[in-house]
Amino acid sequence: MKLRNYLLVFFCVMQFISLSASAQERDTVYLRNGQIMIGQLNKISLGVIEFDDVDLSLQNVRYHKIKTIKAVMRTYRIETIDKKVYFGIIKPSEVYGEVVIDDGFIEKAYPIVDLYKLVTLEKKFIKKIKGTVGLGYSYTKSSDIGRTNFDWDFKFTEEKYEVDFSGSFIFTNNQGEKIRDREAVSLAWLYNISPVLIGGLGLNYQRNIELGLASRFQQFFGFGRRFLFKSNLQGVLISGAVINQERPLEGSSTGSLYELPLQFKLDYFHYAAPNLSFSFVPKFFLGLNQEGRKRYDGDIRVNWEVINNLNLSLQFYSNFDNRALEGSNTNFDYGMVFNVGYKLK
Repeated sequence: MKLRNYLLVFFCVMQFISLSASAQERDTVYLRNGQIMIGQLNKISLGVIEFDDVDLSLQNVRYHKIKTIKAVMRTYRIETIDKKVYFGIIKPSEVYGEVVIDDGFIEKAYPIVDLYKLVTLEKKFIKKIKGTVGLGYSYTKSSDIGRTNFDWDFKFTEEKYEVDFSGSFIFTNNQGEKIRDREAVSLAWLYNISPVLIGGLGLNYQRNIELGLASRFQQFFGFGRRFLFKSNLQGVLISGAVINQERPLEGSSTGSLYELPLQFKLDYFHYAAPNLSFSFVPKFFLGLNQEGRKRYDGDIRVNWEVINNLNLSLQFYSNFDNRALEGSNTNFDYGMVFNVGYKLK
């Protein structure tokens, strides 16, 4: 008799667990045309909501197509254009184009267009890594020259900080001779001091044979200020201090070179079709123990999301150094790179 009772209790418990699991709430996006998307909200940035639909896979939906949102499966870091930061969930609103942010203490309604940025605070380490990988190749038969470019940009996000690991390489195969034309690798750690201010540390590596640079290793620290708090337009201005160790293609390595940096980053998203985003990152460097030395690194990228997870990008880069290095006859370099990229979930 006791065994029968135990089995009955066990059966009831299993049924309860099964019903609880099946009744677990899913994130939901309610579109203005009446359609409903059910799945998982990943992030919000530059006027676009990245949503993993259970039937349609990864979807990017623009603000103006959304009636309201429910995102309760995980905890989010939510930034609004009035420079507020919340750690909580998003509840749907009865008002068109509005959501309710719930951080466990207060509930506050916001127009969806006032959501500046939303980041998922994942529990699993691997889930916290987001980013893109890109590859491009061009070949000229007449000169037997092939050019390969490869780049990546990965981000690891926590509640208060973010780690950014990015890089790009350009190789030339000139009639069987392989040349490493241009290389750049960056590892940066950014800490959110406030909704407006950020602090950061980082390491950089650069190579540019056009400018006669065999290698440059940089260590930097600094502080930045966010501005342009728009749903589709975001900017940050950063300055601090940089220490360089350079090795020209000809000549010996330098000692420590100190510079004062000024970096500006502007991101813009185009709401109307096609799905385009623009990024502009100019960097200025003023030499402190090399009198009169000035450098500039610039990067403009246009990205077109053709289909889910697949991007086509066009990058324009330029580099200037008013003091030409040994082994180089020029102090200015520029170029254009075309990539086909894959976005990680």
